[in-house]
Amino acid sequence: MDNIISSDVLLLGKILQGAKIGQHLSVISERCSELNAIIVVLIAVSALIVMLIMRLPLYIILGVVPIMSALMYGGGSFLKDVINVSITSRTTWGLVLNVFVISWLVSLYRSLHVIDRLGKELSKAFRSDILALTIVPGAIGLLPVAGGALMSAPIVNSIGETSGISRIRRNFANVWYRHVLIYVYPLNSTLIITSSVFSINLVSLVKDQIPIAVFMFLIGLPVIGFRVSKKEGKVSAKNLLRDFSPIIVSAFLAFILFPIDRYFPIERVSVTIAALVGIAVFLVLENARFDAIKSSFKDRKIWELTLISFEIMVFRALFSEMDLSPLVTAISKSGLSESLLIMTLPVFFSFISGSPSAGIAISAPILQSIVGTSRGIADLVYAAAFMGYLGSPLHLCYVYSSEYFGVSMVKSYKYMLPMSMTSLLFAWILYILFWL
Repeated sequence: MDNIISSDVLLLGKILQGAKIGQHLSVISERCSELNAIIVVLIAVSALIVMLIMRLPLYIILGVVPIMSALMYGGGSFLKDVINVSITSRTTWGLVLNVFVISWLVSLYRSLHVIDRLGKELSKAFRSDILALTIVPGAIGLLPVAGGALMSAPIVNSIGETSGISRIRRNFANVWYRHVLIYVYPLNSTLIITSSVFSINLVSLVKDQIPIAVFMFLIGLPVIGFRVSKKEGKVSAKNLLRDFSPIIVSAFLAFILFPIDRYFPIERVSVTIAALVGIAVFLVLENARFDAIKSSFKDRKIWELTLISFEIMVFRALFSEMDLSPLVTAISKSGLSESLLIMTLPVFFSFISGSPSAGIAISAPILQSIVGTSRGIADLVYAAAFMGYLGSPLHLCYVYSSEYFGVSMVKSYKYMLPMSMTSLLFAWILYILFWL
């Protein structure tokens, strides 16, 4: 009997010991999972930067990094889930279609040399290359699609080339000045999200950001140069209207057709339709021959940019499917001061996602639980998210523009990062002096 009891006690002890081991393994597993989440993000961002420095083609980089990251984080099944999320997303196919059609329109402008003529006429109209370089990207930037950066790129390229501005500076001008106006544009979705999340009046939020937009405009001028080369000669209204009409028509229709999007299974069909109409207008006004249309499809940029669009959505799906809470916890426990914490979280999440809205959506609840809610906090969070997004390697405008100008995104950081960080520093000063 004693032997039976002893054996039962030993068995029970082994079971309890096994349970404890199981608990320890569970804890270790959870810790490894947390470690993986942090390490995978760091590896993904590092791999992006290293491969960009190696000057590998962007479509290869954005194809390899998300696949590698997904496999490291959760294996083949997780990669399958990420790709499935991307393929079934309304946003993915809307973006792919938009970029394909807009890239085609840009290719037509370039292949028929219409863009050179348009650039000259715009310079004459503004009487200054500086005004043309800063105003045109901003005006076209109101087109509600990331591919809109492609529409201003050839104009900026033409004007910048005749003015002797380097391709890296042209790339900076196209991206930077595209976003100065939209930064305070009331219909900017990121502004609306910030206003809603923090329960702050939208008009008040916009008014607070105006000094930053003015500051952004001014600090960008030394990069593109102060050459105020006044253009002599009379503007040909006929040429300007004919060459600019397809872009104007596309932008206008994108706005007025916006309500029809709800009736389609993919997002922003309105932009695709608008750009197709713009192409039709272009072909008619420029009397384009069938051979020119056919040869435009041989432009590699059309296919590369379309592929890049899909790959970026896979990358974003990767981060949306990963459990980033360990990373959030690590940052929130870092001991940063309140103002630095308010800036760090939105900057980081906007940078790794390539979306200011995502940066705000992820960081706002965390910050509200730590530092509370106020108009000043909302102002600084918006500024930080936007500046983190500007230099992100997943920022669609930055990607498309760099690809168009044929310049390294890393080399373009020479201007983009200092300007973004200086603007953020200015926002922080406003927070300390006026918003706090």
